Amino acid sequence: LENKIAPHRGIDPANKRLAMEVEDHPIDYNEFEGTIPTGQYGGGSVMLWDRGTYTADEASTDTRTGHADAIRTGYRAGKIGFSFRGERLRGSFALVRTRRGESEKPQWLLIKHLDGTEKPGSDIVADTMTSVATGRTMEEIATGASRVWQSNRPPTSGRQSKHQASSVPPDTAKASSVRRAAAGKPAPHALSPMLASAGDDLPQGNGWIFEPKFDGIRLLAYATPSAATLVTRNGNDKTAQFPEIAEAVRALAAQRKREIVLDGEAVAMRGDEPLRFQELQGRMHVTVRDEIARHTAETPTAFFVFDCLVDGSRVLVNDAWRTRRDALEKLFSGKTPPGLRLSDVSTDGASLLAWARERGWEGVIAKRSDARYEPGHRSRAWLKIKLEHRQEFVVGGWTEPRNSRAHLGAILLGHYDGADLVFAGQVGGGFTGATLADMHRRLAPLERASSPFTTRPRTSEPAHWAEPRVVVEVRFTEWTSDGKLRHPIFLGVRDDKRARDVARERTSAHTRAEPDGLATRKRAAGPGTVARAPTSTAAATPATTSPARSPRSSAAATRAGSSAAAPGETIRLLTQLEEMESARGEGTLRIGNGTLDVTSLGKVFFPTTRHTKGDLMRFYASVADAIVPATADRPLVLKRHPNGVTGQAFYQQHAPAKVPAGVRTERVNPEDEKRRLVGGDLLTLLYTVQLGAISVDPWHTRVTAPEAADYAIIDLDPGDGVPFARVVEIAQVTREVLRALGLTAMPKTSGASGMHIVLPLAPDTPDEAARLIAELVATRVVERAPKLATIVRAVSQRPHGSVYVDFLQNIRGKTVAGVYSVRAQDTPTVSTPLAWGEVNDALTPTAFTIDTVPARLRDRGDLWAEGMRRPNSLARVLRT
Repeated sequence: LENKIAPHRGIDPANKRLAMEVEDHPIDYNEFEGTIPTGQYGGGSVMLWDRGTYTADEASTDTRTGHADAIRTGYRAGKIGFSFRGERLRGSFALVRTRRGESEKPQWLLIKHLDGTEKPGSDIVADTMTSVATGRTMEEIATGASRVWQSNRPPTSGRQSKHQASSVPPDTAKASSVRRAAAGKPAPHALSPMLASAGDDLPQGNGWIFEPKFDGIRLLAYATPSAATLVTRNGNDKTAQFPEIAEAVRALAAQRKREIVLDGEAVAMRGDEPLRFQELQGRMHVTVRDEIARHTAETPTAFFVFDCLVDGSRVLVNDAWRTRRDALEKLFSGKTPPGLRLSDVSTDGASLLAWARERGWEGVIAKRSDARYEPGHRSRAWLKIKLEHRQEFVVGGWTEPRNSRAHLGAILLGHYDGADLVFAGQVGGGFTGATLADMHRRLAPLERASSPFTTRPRTSEPAHWAEPRVVVEVRFTEWTSDGKLRHPIFLGVRDDKRARDVARERTSAHTRAEPDGLATRKRAAGPGTVARAPTSTAAATPATTSPARSPRSSAAATRAGSSAAAPGETIRLLTQLEEMESARGEGTLRIGNGTLDVTSLGKVFFPTTRHTKGDLMRFYASVADAIVPATADRPLVLKRHPNGVTGQAFYQQHAPAKVPAGVRTERVNPEDEKRRLVGGDLLTLLYTVQLGAISVDPWHTRVTAPEAADYAIIDLDPGDGVPFARVVEIAQVTREVLRALGLTAMPKTSGASGMHIVLPLAPDTPDEAARLIAELVATRVVERAPKLATIVRAVSQRPHGSVYVDFLQNIRGKTVAGVYSVRAQDTPTVSTPLAWGEVNDALTPTAFTIDTVPARLRDRGDLWAEGMRRPNSLARVLRT
């Protein structure tokens, strides 16, 4: 609703509204929305129409006591002057008592003062007939499965117990609610997800269970055997965006032949491995059907279910967690639809937290096994223990961009403290060209003249202010003493979170040491499920999933003393680059024991996607553990694009006369006095980018053994107008030839329109032998597919529509785009190693970019390093 109702709409001062004085209510009532049963005091439906704070206009001091005294004085005198700071009502008002009866409560008039916030002729009540908390109308509150307040009090109690306000949807309304929700009607507001509080550390003692905190989108799934609806925590319908999850939940309800309501997390997946939240960004907001279908295929998801709220005729929210878990396990017993996962639980919180740290999870959730489900309530019965500082923030504006950075410089972040929007700092790091454009598209229509923050912040660049409606997720290193974020990094937009609910979270176990032994103990498997014994103290059993594979350095790289960055250094380096680009676009990087001056980080290298030179450097830093060993000891050929992919480019074979200390150069040929840049360390790699190189093109031999090839390459190069599907077809033919010869090879995308088939070779294989085996394979491919493949070098003589099977790239000094190398294309695609199972009709080279490959590398491991550990011996093949 915040997106539709401006907080400064104004009130007509001519309208004087009746205000009835009532008896005192419990403080809990100020957050209640729902139904008071007929026959009880105030029976009927109750809506939260506005919320915020107020101050007394005639307070003697600007303190809580001063304002309270002024309100009491005005009450006794029959006139109270005050100012609202609500989400809908703003400005100064007066309550004036009209009469006082002996047997009934007095009546008052609410009058709007003339203070500049009024608007003659307006009727905000007529214009705004919905709840500020849930967006429901009064009819929806009355007919939906809403909360119930028992207003009748025991005779001996002057106050109602907090727990008398039940958040349970009545059984009589439940079935109708679920059916309406599944059919896409607004009944999902009948339930809101229970929320976890931030935990300082793992809770101790019996009665706690622990679950993985996956990094996705929280959804309530309402399903009948015929339909399903997916709703976020703030009431947004995401059924269209995640059709595979909706269908899976519907199929489960159909299998069990009853209505269900499930609570869980939609998580992006790569095979069986859950990915991070950023992987969902591309599909969270898509509404076009074809685009949804494409994202469903390219970014598959799973729904990790961790709670069951309704199971047929049973409403379970008042039952203990262990009872709800039993119901959930019964639902998931036997065969379940693809895409649904039952979330694991464990009683060993310390091991699960350590396992989460290894796997790169966001953290863990601790839950009381005896706790009931409290819809819409942030409870201490659920605690989130995060492994990194990250939370949501509200965007209150943006700054002008510097230099060549497009759209905006940084976004201005805040969080709510009551009705106050508190400034928390600004973030310019973590954006790509595409996300900068998307953020500007969201914020531009929300621009306003004044700052929405309680205290106007000072910014490094001119600021634009915005209505505080956009919510983003940010990672940061710590809070400063004055309440600002240190080293914030933008992660993504959260349209599943309501801006008004964003408050500063408590610090979690992120910075605490691991329990004794866990930090150094090698774990072969993670803690498993003990859901049926939530109070057991037995050690957790191994999980079915295995740790993500970590990239390994090659022996040759180790011999050469090559170095990528340690994990902590990589994070520091990425932070440095982001801060520099957000500021002046230049600075000095500290890389290991060396330094590198970088400039023009904000320069756009890829105009179509708006990716910058800084984006390119951050990509190479993030994949350094894989690309540095792959280029170790190899001379590098540079194709420099100092003004990006649309500018003039030129080749550079030799190193500049002067290079920074630590950048490796070598003389490759004794007769050539000029030196060449040699790969194998991160400093040299980023230096090539500083020079304007986009692609990293290494020799196939090393300076330590220039006559020996580590691998042979077959370059599949399609002619103009040849579809990529034909390249895939020739790659499959190549694999058949290799099998017939008893050879193994690894495919990789070229990053452009072709593919590379790489044959790892035994140590000390002469480079001439590498060329000969490539020629043999290429010739036999053409023999098998003469109409589709060719080895004719002259373009004009090649058959129309054919793929050139190039074996001549194996000549010493020739290069092709190296593995994990970015290509100078409209889109920053990456030459990416593949599993043979991926070489099919669905393969597209544009799926592998600087935005997607780092996550793929984390999830799939380094396929190149694995392939290079299985070399071919050519002696037998060449004898034939």
